[in-house]
Amino acid sequence: MFVGMPSAVDALVPFVETEDLMTTWDNARSAYKLEPVQDFVPEINRRLKEKQLTKEDIVVLICRSGDRSSRAVNRLAEDGFKRVYTVADGFEGDMSKDGRRNVNGWKNADLPWSYKLDKSKMYFAK
Repeated sequence: MFVGMPSAVDALVPFVETEDLMTTWDNARSAYKLEPVQDFVPEINRRLKEKQLTKEDIVVLICRSGDRSSRAVNRLAEDGFKRVYTVADGFEGDMSKDGRRNVNGWKNADLPWSYKLDKSKMYFAK
């Protein structure tokens, strides 16, 4: 919604999210604390089943910088996924010396992306 996303995604299922009231601060990140989404693995499994896919099929994850998606890959591997990967530099990539994410990543490689969201692909907490 704020930075865009790759156009060819099947689903947006967050691995972490901010608290509803954003009351806890993470000093190490200088940002609101992120909490794990408890539905992450069940939701990924549900989405795969909808597409008649299994944990043996290829799953590619992406986040803004590649950090959260690499942790999400590990979580899915723990759940038995065999071919799960991350986009190493993420969607926006690393920060340049001037503090902008314009070094690498999906968006900076001019790969297809959009700010337009498709509600059917979005995650809604249950």
